[in-house]
Amino acid sequence: MASAIIPVSPLASAKSRLKDILTPEERKDLIKNMLLDVYTALKDACSSIYVVSRDREVLSFSRELGAIPILEESCKDLNSALQYALGKVEDETVAIVPADVPLLRKEDMGKLIKKVEGRRRSALICPSRGGGTNLLILNPRDVIEPAYEGFSFLKHVELCRRNRVELYVYPSFYISVDINTPEDLGEIFIHGRGTYTYNYLRELGISVLPRHSSAGRFVVVRR
Repeated sequence: MASAIIPVSPLASAKSRLKDILTPEERKDLIKNMLLDVYTALKDACSSIYVVSRDREVLSFSRELGAIPILEESCKDLNSALQYALGKVEDETVAIVPADVPLLRKEDMGKLIKKVEGRRRSALICPSRGGGTNLLILNPRDVIEPAYEGFSFLKHVELCRRNRVELYVYPSFYISVDINTPEDLGEIFIHGRGTYTYNYLRELGISVLPRHSSAGRFVVVRR
């Protein structure tokens, strides 16, 4: 079987680019709902799901979901936190997914994990729209070191090449969407009906209107 690791930033500082439309408490609850969507997409495909964070509220919430919390206290950055978490995992195949990818679909995760699980020294990457990495599956878990921040997709591709790792690049619109800006919320309203994130935004009275211009694709409005 495979395990998954979901890294989560401290709630107090998360998603600051949404501050013009969501209050600090609402941004915290948005993170929790996105985490719930990611956990739901992973739980049938993974034997264990770990959440690594320095935020004790995140870890308490994760424990309630059924995830295994990992408190990272002295890690200097995301990559060192993931290295620390990887050392806690027993399964050889590990999927790393950020908490802000709420369009992740459970029907995809089983087949993607199996693609890597059956081949030693292999990896699968789903890039984000901005050149990051929204899904990284490793077998074994230490076949490359995580290299997040910046254009991490290119960094992970190069690490696989340098270490002679069999690499699969899986372009997926749904997995490429991470939520950072008000316009990103538009993708949830178009593609995410039925997700916890969609339902939460609707409860807040948020909706989107189309805008086809150089200023973006969506206008986010709130009652």
